[in-house]
Amino acid sequence: MPFCSVCDTEVAAWLPHPNAADRSPLMSMMGTVGSDLQNYLCPNCGCNDRDRHLWLYLTISGLADRITGARVLHIAPEAKISPLIAARRPSRYVRGDLFPTSPDFVRVDCERMEFPDASFDLILCNHVLEHVTDPEAASREFYRTLTSDGYLVAQTPYVPTLRYRMEFTEKLSPERARFFYGQEDHVRLFGRDVVDCIRSSGLEGDLFPHGRVLPQHDATRYGCNPLEPFFLFTKK
Repeated sequence: MPFCSVCDTEVAAWLPHPNAADRSPLMSMMGTVGSDLQNYLCPNCGCNDRDRHLWLYLTISGLADRITGARVLHIAPEAKISPLIAARRPSRYVRGDLFPTSPDFVRVDCERMEFPDASFDLILCNHVLEHVTDPEAASREFYRTLTSDGYLVAQTPYVPTLRYRMEFTEKLSPERARFFYGQEDHVRLFGRDVVDCIRSSGLEGDLFPHGRVLPQHDATRYGCNPLEPFFLFTKK
């Protein structure tokens, strides 16, 4: 029976994304790894498949346990994950966004962050790098503001068989961006070079496959995409 790792509840079935039929055909042809649009929403708590996968990755890897007493920066915080982070009682929890939509949020431009060096033990920056102007600059800021034993989790859509990112030199119309990048507010589609982008700052890490991190977790039961790896990086 399907089980939601976010609300800790068994559910009858996952719900599809309401616009699943409108997915860009190019994303399907290229094998873009992102959301599983058919097993998308939890009917109980409303979380999506990326939320469920992220929380599984954080808990099974042990990072969720490290949150207690830690300093955490959560950029563009997922609405269903943020309460779980707060419940772990970090010593500092900064919820940041370039365009804050809540009084609990602070304005954070991840390409030019106004935090001192070594400010955070954990940075969560999921589904952000496909939006920013200069992802290498963002990676340098993550490196700078992480402690020496800090971690970065940076999930993003990508194409495993694409060697280099696809990025136009001009701003695309919403229609073209949706076709080429998968979403109208995306400005690129990463290939395998997403790893090089993040490592360019000095961070170390990789894309760790679902089967390596979660070998005992059937992706269908837990409602997540088994092709989505864990984007985990550290200064170590």
